Amino acid sequence: MTNTLIIMTKHVLVILFLIAYISMSSQETEKISLDQIINLAEKQSLDAFKAKNMYLANYWEYRSFKATQLPSLDLNLQPIEFRRMMTKRYDFDQNIDIFREQKTMESYANLALSQYIPYTGGTVYIDSDLSRLVNYTEDEVTTFSATLVRIGLNQPIFGFNEQKWAKKLSPLKFEKAKQEYIQSMQETKLKALDLFFNLLLVKIQKEIAESNVATADTLYKVGKRKFAILSTQREELLDLELSKFNAEIEVVKANQNLEKAKFSLNSFLGLENTTNKTPITPSIINDLYINQQQAIEIALKSNPDIIGIKQNQIEADRNLDKAIKENRFSASLMASFGLNQNAEVLPEAYINPLDQQVLVFGIKIPILDWGNRKGKKQMAQSNREVTYIESKQQLSDFKQNISLKILDFNLQAKIVQSAAKANDLANESYQLTKKRFLLGEADVLKVTNSMQARQSAQEKYIISIYTFWKYYYEIQQLTLYDFKENKNISIEFEKLIEK
Repeated sequence: MTNTLIIMTKHVLVILFLIAYISMSSQETEKISLDQIINLAEKQSLDAFKAKNMYLANYWEYRSFKATQLPSLDLNLQPIEFRRMMTKRYDFDQNIDIFREQKTMESYANLALSQYIPYTGGTVYIDSDLSRLVNYTEDEVTTFSATLVRIGLNQPIFGFNEQKWAKKLSPLKFEKAKQEYIQSMQETKLKALDLFFNLLLVKIQKEIAESNVATADTLYKVGKRKFAILSTQREELLDLELSKFNAEIEVVKANQNLEKAKFSLNSFLGLENTTNKTPITPSIINDLYINQQQAIEIALKSNPDIIGIKQNQIEADRNLDKAIKENRFSASLMASFGLNQNAEVLPEAYINPLDQQVLVFGIKIPILDWGNRKGKKQMAQSNREVTYIESKQQLSDFKQNISLKILDFNLQAKIVQSAAKANDLANESYQLTKKRFLLGEADVLKVTNSMQARQSAQEKYIISIYTFWKYYYEIQQLTLYDFKENKNISIEFEKLIEK
């Protein structure tokens, strides 16, 4: 009685779930391949949008660096500077200093063209300026000062040259950003691959569950006929009925999982949740063999992690150079030559200009800092050595990782072929066992085991295909090379910026 009640309860639940599923599955379905899913992911997924904007940020950073290497033209204006204060002045009549009120208004303009010198760390410039000064005394006095032209140089000597290192690092960082964008798109492909095969697997599980329901229903009907003629025990009949309802429950679960898988895929691709896509089981490339040495050589030229290793080494060298330069004396040179004149009338400030010459040479010598500079130098030296050691280890790990993935990939095609044969054999065995049961030559347990073996073999076959493509795209992500087309993966970055 208890078993009958449980079976009836499950039966009602199954019917309700099936009604809900039928209403959801009434939408039109569209068959879609793995390549189509990957193309959609590259074009409209949120991951692709994020990768694009990260690249654009690096692009504009590099553009800013390039701009610093070009001449800059600046106009500096100070239209009004008004001062009213008591200031100390010398009184010649009394031969003492006294405080007097002073009111002035000054206006200033300067136009300067400057150019940074990357190789020396200095700056050369040419400028022109004009000043107007009004003194509000008993008699208002206005004077003008004009520098017709001035050429100057500001040059640090024996100091740390930041721009010299920036010239080495910025192009390398930008190249790394390009390769990182390509690599991030391969990561997007891998996510699309996972979601595609997840949907494909639950679709297969749903189809198997529906097939099991049909089989279980047929076996139950046969069991009832046998029970009627007393050739089957009641226990076996109850097992068949329970198996039938369990199979129906598995259909409901499979449908639920299928809807979840569709939702995940649509969400990743930025599609409406009502979009109903049915995945097509992809084939593999049986004759594709990847040479380990060739793949490693390709990866060493294009992988952003390798560029990152070079970047870390250059940054370590830069930090050591900075610590060394700051540990010793430094000097600076400032020199300029110009033509200057002043007058009470503006036009006269540009007549018969006089020479204006400036030369300043300064030296800074560290005498006592209690070992601070020496400590920074030693720390930079140690950090550099650690960076180079880590770089060797990272390079070794990188090569090993590629080698292992290629080894797995080159063997995976055979595993797929074996899984395909196992799937065919399991399906054939299931069909034979089913016929034997109908003829009374096999019991319920054998049929159940055969059904489970068929499902397991089919799932393993799909997983083996997934593993094949996962290995392939992981190798593609490491090498940024399309081994199907035998060419480097490239992107038209100019169009990317235009969009």
